[in-house]
Amino acid sequence: MRVGWISDHITGKTILLFVLQFLLVVAVLGYSAWKDTGTECARCHGDQDRMRKLGYPQFYMSQEMVEKESGHPNVKCQDCHLGDSRAVNHADAHKGMLAVLLVGESGSVLKRKDTYAGSLSPLGDDRIREMLPQVRENGGLTPHPEVRNVLWHDRDRTTLNFDPDIARKTCGKSNCHPEELKQFSTTIMGTNFRQRTMTTWLRPYGPQN
Repeated sequence: MRVGWISDHITGKTILLFVLQFLLVVAVLGYSAWKDTGTECARCHGDQDRMRKLGYPQFYMSQEMVEKESGHPNVKCQDCHLGDSRAVNHADAHKGMLAVLLVGESGSVLKRKDTYAGSLSPLGDDRIREMLPQVRENGGLTPHPEVRNVLWHDRDRTTLNFDPDIARKTCGKSNCHPEELKQFSTTIMGTNFRQRTMTTWLRPYGPQN
């Protein structure tokens, strides 16, 4: 290649295309970083007075509290809960967000708002059942009559089993714990997708079938 070959082929059009490509890459990366900031989560949930007025004082959470309770520096709300961290209204922000599952006696997932809209906070002295929804009856606490179990948000809503797709979007992301997810997915617990759907010992299928 002779000296000056590159300069002979560089034209105004070539420079314009290069600049446009550069700006496109910067815009895509900038938008991705902007969407990942979690600003709106902190703006709403970090306002203690607002959370109290909305009737959800238990959902007040500052960035410092998130990092302390999770043990993960610089972690953001959407890293674990998904949702849209840049949406400015409740419906859009919580769309696609993971939530706790209340399971009824039939093994189906109950609607949280219709069943138990209260806070899932420890209640009573029974350490085994203190996180289950409870109602006050005859001056004391008793388990909610419709709720059989509480499962956290890493479960498949249909089978109630571990959901690897959810894990890949949250804990198992490339910058979090991908190796742990890979290892867990090969274990008996990680591959047993049927156990939680068993409702009898024998039929339609069960551990003794």
